[in-house]
Amino acid sequence: MSPIPELQQRQIDRWCERRARTDDRGDVRFETRRRGGRVTIVQRRPPWPYEPGADWTIEPIAQLRCTADCQWTLHWVDRHGKWHRFPETPPECSPVPLLDDIERNLRGGYFGD
Repeated sequence: MSPIPELQQRQIDRWCERRARTDDRGDVRFETRRRGGRVTIVQRRPPWPYEPGADWTIEPIAQLRCTADCQWTLHWVDRHGKWHRFPETPPECSPVPLLDDIERNLRGGYFGD
């Protein structure tokens, strides 16, 4: 796996920042965790019911992988923590179309929202 190009990492980070919101259970934040050519998008929520000082929950939502030739693929995680390629999404030369797929599926509930 190759390291993530800085411009593309910023695109992913901005996507996460724009999705921060407050719902009936409190604040919802999306953040990234990088490792090599992989960017895992996680959802963070405060504990429910809210307890000051308690740890926020962290749930992986999706993973974007960048190959050495800068092809991006989208992956989802099963209940055992194993990542699988999202079958309907072809590789892309940018993470942006894959982020659009995540957005569509977040509204449909596929990625765990």
